[in-house]
Amino acid sequence: MAPSFYLSFLLSLMLTILFISPAHSQYTLSEKVLNDICSKHKHSPVCLKALQSYPITPLAHVIGLTKISINQAAVAANKTIELMALLKRKTMVPSYVAQYEICHEMYVNIIDQTEAAKKALKAGHYEKVFVAAARILTYNADCSDELGSPDSVPLQEMNKRVYNYYFKTLLRVSNSLTKIG
Repeated sequence: MAPSFYLSFLLSLMLTILFISPAHSQYTLSEKVLNDICSKHKHSPVCLKALQSYPITPLAHVIGLTKISINQAAVAANKTIELMALLKRKTMVPSYVAQYEICHEMYVNIIDQTEAAKKALKAGHYEKVFVAAARILTYNADCSDELGSPDSVPLQEMNKRVYNYYFKTLLRVSNSLTKIG
């Protein structure tokens, strides 16, 4: 999928959640928070422009952005698992199947971590949300380390995309969340 699809999907979900999430003044986003979230992002100008493009952004809060990021990470992980299943069915090489099975296990762990992050966020345990986000990056990297076959190129690309667009964003947003709690 093209980056523009990912961006538009992320932005539409962000807008939806921002409208339904209450804005508490102590959690309101400032320019500094937005810059902190996006500054180390691989696509920081796009991130910042996207977050600033909505008139309600100043009324939004980091908790709402964290909910969005967790959900996006879960959706991306599930889509990656679907791709793995497809690639696994198409290959006859046992070593490639083994790579996909290891990555599948890593992505099941990623989904478990998104669930842990949701529970921690709901309970107000913001450090645990950040820890779950960091674990997601570790599992993603473990999958990357396993992939080396020519048949795994689509999975390598998807794994890299979800890392750059969703998992790193979740880490950045959850890091900002720890600063308010």
